Amino acid sequence: MVETAVHSFILRFAQESPAETLPTGDPWRGFIRHVQTNEQVRFTHIEDALNFIAHYVELTRTGDAEPSPPA
Repeated sequence: MVETAVHSFILRFAQESPAETLPTGDPWRGFIRHVQTNEQVRFTHIEDALNFIAHYVELTRTGDAEPSPPA
C-alpha cells in the first residue's frame, strides 16, 4: 500500500497603503502558514516563501534540476 503525504499551505498577500510602505519600499508583504503545524512566517520576497515550503516538501526549482543526459 502506498502512503500519501499531504502538506497544505495558506498563502496570503497584503498590499499596504503608501503611508505604510515597508522599509524596503515594497508595498506588498506575504504570509504563509503550514496548516498541519500552524507554523507561519512573513515574507516580502517569494524566495522566502519557497524556502519555508522546502522545510516540508522537497522542491525542484527551475534551474535547480540536473541537466538531462544527451539522448
